[in-house]
Amino acid sequence: MGAIAGKNAEVMIKVAAVDTPFGEVKSYNFETALGTIDVSTLSTYWKKRLVGQVGWTGSLECFYDPSDPAQEQAWTDMVAGNEIDITIRPNGTGDGKPQLTGKIILTGWAETASTEDAIGLSIKFEGNGELAKGTQGTAP
Repeated sequence: MGAIAGKNAEVMIKVAAVDTPFGEVKSYNFETALGTIDVSTLSTYWKKRLVGQVGWTGSLECFYDPSDPAQEQAWTDMVAGNEIDITIRPNGTGDGKPQLTGKIILTGWAETASTEDAIGLSIKFEGNGELAKGTQGTAP
């Protein structure tokens, strides 16, 4: 298949226990990183490391939409310090298509406005636990 068009990607969060598409997303980013622990000693020339913990972070770039239920829920959860369930579907919704699921804590919210552009919204988050990679289930 090769390259996949990003135009079909979806980001969803739980709103009233229902996966709800996050409205007006222009782009998303998530990164995973494996930590290491330096166990080097003075008597060796080369550094030595142990495998540490895995973590993940991400961001959303959106157009601000105060009528979007997912944007409103994200704001409410952020200021309350609540964990948020997130689902990322890089190739859209459909049986057998890939998806990533996990829990996040929002760590940043920035709105931007200028005379020649729509109001923008940048959201930063940190994963809280595992980022699970899987496929979407078969519809009944």
